[in-house]
This record gives sequence, structure tokens and C-alpha cells, in this order.
Amino acid sequence: MKKQCLSCGQEIQGRSDKRFCSVVCKNAYNNDQRRQTKLVTAEIDAFLHRNREVLTLLMGDTKKATFDRLILQRAGFKFEYLTGIYFNKEGKMYHIIYDFAWMDFSDQSVLVVRKK
Repeated sequence: MKKQCLSCGQEIQGRSDKRFCSVVCKNAYNNDQRRQTKLVTAEIDAFLHRNREVLTLLMGDTKKATFDRLILQRAGFKFEYLTGIYFNKEGKMYHIIYDFAWMDFSDQSVLVVRKK
């Protein structure tokens, strides 16, 4: 059974494990895969960068501060977008956004910490 190129569909000559008929097809296929990934993640990346920007502006030079959730929301902060989750020794959950971490302090306030 002859294999077909993943990019153009032409029959492949040569080794049995080849997936592309040429370097041009290989590059075109991989570039298309990266382009699709970038399109999907661009919107989420924009939300993450905006969240970090909001925290940077509100925090200034301080290392730790408490903010009202409404202030963060009005500034464009989206709580559902984060880069990680961390549990401290007491079992409290921190939501991480790059070099910042935030934790629900109460129903209406959020504790924000800048990581070292």
C-alpha cells in the first residue's frame, strides 16, 4: 500500500516512515498547524495579558493588596482566565496569572500577591 503526503496528497516515494513528499510540503503542513493553534489561543492570551495588566496597574509597587471584586471586574479583569493554581501549606487556593497570584478573601474582596 502506497502512502500519501499529509500536505498535498501525492504518493510518497522512499522510506516507509515518510509522511511528506518534500520539505516544502512538510513546512507547509507544520506552518498550517502552528497557524491554527495561534488563532485558537490568541483570544485567551489577550485575556491573560489584560488580567496581568489590570493587576500591574492596581498593585503598583506593592507586594500584597486587597481589592473589591467589583473594582477588578470594572477594570476588565476576567476571573476565569489564569495560568495556574497553587495551594499553600494551609490548603488555601491561589489563582496564578504569570507573576501574580490572587485568592478569594471573602465574597466581595480578593487578596492579590505579587510573586518574587
